[in-house]
Amino acid sequence: MEDIEAFSTTYRARLDEAELAKSIPENISLEVSSPGVERVVRIPHDLDRFKDRPMYVKYVNEIATTSSSSESEGVFRLVSFDMETECCTWGLADVRINRERAGKGRPLSKKQREWRLETPFDSLRLVCLYSQI
Repeated sequence: MEDIEAFSTTYRARLDEAELAKSIPENISLEVSSPGVERVVRIPHDLDRFKDRPMYVKYVNEIATTSSSSESEGVFRLVSFDMETECCTWGLADVRINRERAGKGRPLSKKQREWRLETPFDSLRLVCLYSQI
């Protein structure tokens, strides 16, 4: 992190010098990303693009009987989404963290593979691509 910070500071200083010298356009910006960092998925814009990838999802559960809510999270795969109803249907992603719940070295059970979660777009607090480590 220190190396990245040092590089960024030096690079920004050189960009500022180049802007002052008018050798590059003013207000240039640079975005750097790493393939190892989880990418935040924009709802609903990126859903179709990343539907086949496992995603970490943090969402709000509405509890009708008590009129309260709680946050939950999991690693899911997108089964479908509907722009008209603004809802997503999720299934468990076939990733290590979900398989471990079935027992070490065991695949997802039929019940786990068929499990579904329905979430309205506005209940999704964070959705990002999941990378196994």
